[in-house]
Amino acid sequence: MQERRILTQRVGQYRPLDLRGYETLGGMQGLRRALAMPRASVIDEIKRSGLTGRGGAGFPTALKWASTACEKQEPKYFICNADEGEIGTHKDKLLLDHDPWSVLEGILIAAYALGARHAFLYIKGEYQDTIHLWQELVAEARGAGLLGKLLDGSDFSTDLLVVGGRGPYIAGEEFALIASLETRRAMSRLKPPYPSQEGLFGKPTVVNNVETIANVPVIMAGGASEYRKLGLEQEPGTRLFSLSGDVRNPGVYELELGCGTLRELIDVMGGGTLHGRPVKAVQPGGGTSALLAPRSLGCLLTAQAIRQAGSTIGTAGTIVYEEGRSAVDLLRALLEFYGAESCGRCMPCRIGVAKMREMIDRLAQGKGSSEDLKRLHEIGTACIAASTCGMGQAFPLPVLSALSLFPEDFEAVLEEVPV
Repeated sequence: MQERRILTQRVGQYRPLDLRGYETLGGMQGLRRALAMPRASVIDEIKRSGLTGRGGAGFPTALKWASTACEKQEPKYFICNADEGEIGTHKDKLLLDHDPWSVLEGILIAAYALGARHAFLYIKGEYQDTIHLWQELVAEARGAGLLGKLLDGSDFSTDLLVVGGRGPYIAGEEFALIASLETRRAMSRLKPPYPSQEGLFGKPTVVNNVETIANVPVIMAGGASEYRKLGLEQEPGTRLFSLSGDVRNPGVYELELGCGTLRELIDVMGGGTLHGRPVKAVQPGGGTSALLAPRSLGCLLTAQAIRQAGSTIGTAGTIVYEEGRSAVDLLRALLEFYGAESCGRCMPCRIGVAKMREMIDRLAQGKGSSEDLKRLHEIGTACIAASTCGMGQAFPLPVLSALSLFPEDFEAVLEEVPV
């Protein structure tokens, strides 16, 4: 296994505010090609590339674009989602800080394809250094004629507003993000209508993740056929894997989809477990993904293979846990976070996460009962079925998987309550 540096090929190769340095390294070729094409042809190129969202849901990127582009309402908006809140995920900051012009180039191509004259970059509030960098970058881009006026002699112009996030994890969900941009409380809502129909200020809107949009200049510069040579037929391209937890070499690794396994990611890229103990469990897609046991470490690094193993690739935030850790303690830490981050809009999540957190706390203190285990399963299943957004549907997954994979960890802390 080795890295395939496509999105990260320019990371550290130029000063972040140096547009000329970016162009010297091949930057802006994709934008120039896009501007010479009809907008529909740009969307078709992205469709033929097979690009899917890298923010968690894995939705086909071109389908979002086409749905919004065909809407008759004006204006249309484009939002780049940099609210990187998922536990174990830190890939977007790498691109924003060390190859920001590629992200801007992708934003410009997307805005052109949609006919969106207003674009937004919503950056996680804790990333204050990144927010300041991008405010300077936008000023540089305006001075270079990339923002605020016609682009390269075309009939298209757009502008970009950088917005700092307001804290909650849920703002990473597209409707909650839109609500936050509208200065309302970050909360999801029922779908349909989708953002492509009624998004920001009630107008057609596309929301794409940073890593997703960084793929766009690569596709437009080299063509969809060249891009499809990377990865697999059903899952082309590369992914940025944020490797963390009990590993010797945590970091962000760019790997071709399907060209390696979870075990290789941990042993080759990560240098093995932190203390040399066997792997107990892995969350392959961030803190809301189901735990996988060691028997699943041979699965390929693809969305399909990880799904078949019983989890999701999500944001590709891979968290490793060594033997010696208690599943109860892991869940306690996860539910402490998600319990504080529920927006409270829907009852299953609002009440469910609080109740599950209480039960895990009791178990961790040695005061739980077998009834708690039964209730954890019932509440978790209900939250998955009835919650409005992805957080409510996903936070029970590590709990349910732990109950199934590591029953001995729960039995060890049970205190049967007399009837």
